[in-house]
Amino acid sequence: MTLAACVTAATALSCGPTSTLPGTALGTYNVVGTLGTNTCGSSLGAPSPWNFTVQMSEDGSTFYWAPSTGSQLSSTMASSTSVSITSVATANADPTEAGVEGPCDLQSTTAISLTLAANSPPSSFKGTLTYTFTAATGASSTTDCTDQLSASGGPYETLPCTASYTISATHQ
Repeated sequence: MTLAACVTAATALSCGPTSTLPGTALGTYNVVGTLGTNTCGSSLGAPSPWNFTVQMSEDGSTFYWAPSTGSQLSSTMASSTSVSITSVATANADPTEAGVEGPCDLQSTTAISLTLAANSPPSSFKGTLTYTFTAATGASSTTDCTDQLSASGGPYETLPCTASYTISATHQ
């Protein structure tokens, strides 16, 4: 299972073509990610290099990021060349058996930090893209994600875990 597939499955993100973004389109970018840290283990299938495309736009001080393999994210820009986006989603990672979901609520955090080229639209950007996976906790949670660990046949060496990429991109 690839990292993109795990992220999609873990966070119930939609896949497929991205929709039209709000505001002023900045364009489509070809992104290359180089895996740095991966405490999740090799079973996660985190590719390196990881090539994907992303559409970006701005609406006032709001920045929009829409990768070809995920859902649209947005955040307020720190400046015209700096943006950080964090998205947290929780989904049941266990398949349904006899109509009953398993007890693993897996929380996935996506953190993106970008430095955009100063021209408009930016000709390129650099940054980091980090995925963190953890068993959800809370007063009403009965989460047991031990079946998601590689020792039990799952994709994660340990939970919580992190896979982090250094990314760079050029405008198409």
